[in-house]
Order: sequence, then C-alpha cells, then structure tokens
Amino acid sequence: MPEYMQAISRVLIAAVFLVFGYIQFTNIGTYIANPAVVKVAGMTGILTPTILAYLVATINLVGGILILVGYQTRWTSIVLIAFVVLTCIFVHNFWTMEGPARIGNQVNFYKNLVIIGALLLLYIHGSGSCSLDHRFARK
Repeated sequence: MPEYMQAISRVLIAAVFLVFGYIQFTNIGTYIANPAVVKVAGMTGILTPTILAYLVATINLVGGILILVGYQTRWTSIVLIAFVVLTCIFVHNFWTMEGPARIGNQVNFYKNLVIIGALLLLYIHGSGSCSLDHRFARK
C-alpha cells in the first residue's frame, strides 16, 4: 500500500475522535448532564459525571491526536478499541430501546463497529512510514 494512503487513513480515523473530543470539551456541561454519562458514573461508584465527561473528552482528543501524528499508534489503538467497545455497550445499547431511540443508537452502534475495524487495522499494520512511530523507530 502506498505510504501516503496509510497517512490518509490515519487522518480520517483521527478526525472522528478529534471532532468529538473538541465538541465534548466545548460543550462539557451537556456531556456532564448526559443520561448515559450519569448512568455510567453511577455504576462505577467512583467517578462523578464531571470526571467521566472530562475523561471521555480527553480520551477522544488525545487519542485522536496520537493517531493523527502516528505516535504510539498500536497502544493508542488498543485504548480506543476498549473505549469504543464500552461506548457500544453502555451508550448505544439499542437492544434495550424502542422507537426512534433504538434506530439512532443502532446506527451509532454499527458505525462504532466500523471504527473498531479501522482501529484493528491500525493495530495490525501500524502507522506507516509517514508517522512519528516510524521516525523514532530504532534502526
């Protein structure tokens, strides 16, 4: 595969996490009050909705930046895969919903499966030669 294609793929994958991380940080109050955040925070017994909302925004933004520049790509992919799986289970659990909520969450669930697939490919193939991983690799 041409090296620039791996870089373009990383940019496209990173865009999802960067955009959502930015949106979450700039609208943090909305995410703190989000019923899914409140529910998950209550399930943990440790994290408050505020901490959880900032944690989610940070994972999205930092993960997106690391994928974009191709630094620690395999480790970042693993963290983001776990994050997206948890999002599918706790946020987009369409099988517990009815009506329009079910349809919207089912779409997001399957979109997240595609994101997991893309992250698995990054994990398997690495970040490519147009990346910080390649630049700092021991030779």
